[in-house]
Amino acid sequence: MNKQVKGGLKPGDARSVGPSVQQIIDRDGDNPPEWFHSEEWTYQGDENLTVDRYISQDYHNLEMERMWSRVWQMACREEEIPEVGDNVVYDIGSWSFIVVRSDDNTIKAFKNACLHRGTQLRAEDGSVTQFRCPFHGWTWNLDGSLKEIPCKWDFPHVDEAEYSLPEVKVATWGGFVFINMDKDAMPLEEWLDVLPQHFSTFPLERRYMTANVRRIMPCNWKVAQEAFIESYHVVEAHAQAMPVTGDANTQYDLYGDRISRLYTQPGVTSPHLPALSEQEMANMMMQSPRLKERGGALPLKPGETARSRYVQALRKDLEDRFGADLSALSTTEILDNIEYFLFPNFFPWFNFSLPLVYRFRPNGNDPNSSIMDVMLLHPVPDEGPRPDPAPLKTLRPDQSFTEAPELDQISAIFEQDVSNMPRVQKGMHMLEKGVTLGNYQESRLRHMHRLLDRYVATPPGKKLRK
Repeated sequence: MNKQVKGGLKPGDARSVGPSVQQIIDRDGDNPPEWFHSEEWTYQGDENLTVDRYISQDYHNLEMERMWSRVWQMACREEEIPEVGDNVVYDIGSWSFIVVRSDDNTIKAFKNACLHRGTQLRAEDGSVTQFRCPFHGWTWNLDGSLKEIPCKWDFPHVDEAEYSLPEVKVATWGGFVFINMDKDAMPLEEWLDVLPQHFSTFPLERRYMTANVRRIMPCNWKVAQEAFIESYHVVEAHAQAMPVTGDANTQYDLYGDRISRLYTQPGVTSPHLPALSEQEMANMMMQSPRLKERGGALPLKPGETARSRYVQALRKDLEDRFGADLSALSTTEILDNIEYFLFPNFFPWFNFSLPLVYRFRPNGNDPNSSIMDVMLLHPVPDEGPRPDPAPLKTLRPDQSFTEAPELDQISAIFEQDVSNMPRVQKGMHMLEKGVTLGNYQESRLRHMHRLLDRYVATPPGKKLRK
């Protein structure tokens, strides 16, 4: 039986006052592809979440055994391993993998352990011609086949054909390399669902990393990523954005059981504030020196809006900076903040001016610690060689994102987000009723946890229940 709330609305039907995302797209009037001009959402329930999923070692162990061992997860960018022998070490929980370009056309992922006594073959990213154990010198070729056993006379019982490095599944999309430990996993193409279609006008393989920043966070990996999965926190954590950001107007979309979308629009005053005029919003949005050079906030012409004035200048600025032709793209494709989430931890943004990618994962086997990775992906110039990707910068836990200037203006916003994370993690231990979520604005969290619960409840070898 559906519960009723005040005013006769069913749970999940309530929405903020102010224009919706779809109404703003209609007003823009430039006809984006249909997957922008659509909504996909279903009510996810309103039960509280248990706290153990954030703080319990037992729950963490179940996640590792039953979820992380069976899902596709982004391990690196292809551009990080462009040449034969280039490799990246990808760690998750107790597991470690070597992702390597084994020949010009092949990427493989091996379990990062010598088959003699378990020594890690690679401790860091780099380039090699072979994998040689630093302890006793056992050596493997780049394709994983066994090459050498020192004092081979002492190992007559070792069949070299059976001592190739164990592999896990590898697949690529959008310039990203994904791995999966489950030999029976569905193809990555199926796992990605709507993502390839939705990113067809924003090909991520035609981008390169201008920032690659990592930081250890003092909280569970879900606490960290949930700070970036909703706009409900903007009113308190990012108040400076409210005059020109439709935070409570954000549209949330849920696709199948693995993908969700957040759709937030600038050029709209937050419903938490008195509405600004279009001219007042244009004055605020056109503050950067580059945009001032393109007409700035001169009086709007009849029919112009803050969004249309801003996107006109932004389009030209991006074309000049990156040599990309954006003339065929609509206002929403260039301007709006559209963040996708692919279960369990991958966040690619559809955003030309701030093209972010997030990834979150457990830091070893500590449920109170996690790894946060942030990338910026800018267009590869139409002419000239592909630029080299930015090297990985690892920040200490006590360092600020503002010490990574390559993140540009977003670093200060990250600090507003991450300042709450240790407080959330500590406060979780005090919750008696569990975690309470909003029906709509936090539905992406609940959507994620519903699938996580299914994995945690399903032992290895059993089919995931519906």
